[in-house]
Amino acid sequence: MKKSILILIIIAGITLFAGACMSGPEEKPPTDIPRFYLNPPESEESLFGVGSAKMSKIDSSRKMAIARAREDIAFQVSTTVKAAITDYAQEAGADDNNQVLNFVETVSRQLTETRLVGTKIADVYVSKDGTVFALVEYPLGDFLFDAETEFVRNEDAAFAEFKANEALKQLEWELENNPPHSEPVTK
Repeated sequence: MKKSILILIIIAGITLFAGACMSGPEEKPPTDIPRFYLNPPESEESLFGVGSAKMSKIDSSRKMAIARAREDIAFQVSTTVKAAITDYAQEAGADDNNQVLNFVETVSRQLTETRLVGTKIADVYVSKDGTVFALVEYPLGDFLFDAETEFVRNEDAAFAEFKANEALKQLEWELENNPPHSEPVTK
């Protein structure tokens, strides 16, 4: 039993080591990163998002960098975080000869769904290696307007749901107090 656990641990270690060696060379980050990317501007009137991309065509890189900058703003506005941690420990053996197996796994998922109207491309920079960096601005006035619009829509939907529930209650009351009945069919 002890030997089989030890063999499994050795095989797992060799597999992890071989996988790390075969992952290929690490891609070096560009050395000429624009200042706005690492230190986005701060303002009381706007939110700023940054994004970067390096694809085969500069047009695709630009579009992706801008999309990621908008995504950055969306995560600043609204984020739902789901996380789980699994912590497992097992000890087996007899007398003073025990084996301990520990396992910890952390999983995190962040989601956002935000409607952004009025974003502006504030800056785009292309580094020497072809990476495109984008800075997108979202005026807070537009955010507040969108939030108010969304709130009105949600309030309207809630009122419609309320009216539908009232109608169903009325129908149930009618059926309980005035049950339908039919007359016999005559020829």
